Amino acid sequence: MKNTLVHLSIIFLLITSLSFSTRENKVRKYEITGKIINEVILSPGCGYLAQATVIEFEIINSNLKNYPDKNIPIIIQCPEFYGDCFFEKNKTYTLHVMDKSGTDFGWTITNLSVQKKYNLEKKLWTISIKKEE
Repeated sequence: MKNTLVHLSIIFLLITSLSFSTRENKVRKYEITGKIINEVILSPGCGYLAQATVIEFEIINSNLKNYPDKNIPIIIQCPEFYGDCFFEKNKTYTLHVMDKSGTDFGWTITNLSVQKKYNLEKKLWTISIKKEE
């Protein structure tokens, strides 16, 4: 009886820990409409290294909860793929973002210091971007 109780306790602990770990690893997705607030300096092109840059947006509309700032930094992977003059100061964009990079390799982020001045628990990475005309 004692062994059965110990085994049941261990099984309960394993199930509980797996339940909590899968919740923490869940990717959260958001939609943000925002205007670029600074001149954009693109990272070197993606090639042998995965390059990304941080762009700051003024939030116009968002489904982010409990985010107090009016501006937000978003990591854009391989920004040169969007073409010349895609990212322009004072233009409005609709961004679909997530709180994980979506890849299993590392990114070289050229201006990560911009990200650090904000009160974000996680980095926000782009899934897609649409420039509003």
